Amino acid sequence: MTPLSSPLSQYWQTVVERLPEGFTETSLSVQAKSVLTFSDFALDSVIAHPEWLAELESASPQADEWRHYAGWLQEALAGVCDDASLMRELRFFRRRIMVRIAWAQTLSLVDDETILQQLSHLAETLIVGARDWLYAACCREWGTPCNPQGVPAAAVDFRHGQAGRRRTEFFV
Repeated sequence: MTPLSSPLSQYWQTVVERLPEGFTETSLSVQAKSVLTFSDFALDSVIAHPEWLAELESASPQADEWRHYAGWLQEALAGVCDDASLMRELRFFRRRIMVRIAWAQTLSLVDDETILQQLSHLAETLIVGARDWLYAACCREWGTPCNPQGVPAAAVDFRHGQAGRRRTEFFV
């Protein structure tokens, strides 16, 4: 990793001043310094959730970690008991994963196509996770909807992309 340019080195001093207690310039890796300098989003997120930095330093984001999003979200939603908690957990999960994606992108750990794949899977995971939680909550409160033959009916048929492809469109 190349050292920070002169303007970024100057900005780094601003970053250091904003870091939470317990974080010092010497305690951060070169990778962490780069990400926190290049991404205000990552910096703001680490300030709000300092434990994420240790998580990123010990388990760097991987290209195929999108395969775990559904399981991670399911764990995060396990204790949710109302709509407000659901929305809070969905936002928290989205921000945490977006920081991981920003980390991977800033450090060029994965290529741009993989970043777009991760973003697409994150969007789908959040939509499906919210849908499934809300459907189960509605079934608990009002009963499970059934068709005339008594077969439980799905609440929503979720699809996106063209011709059944699993992708979200991105325009630059």
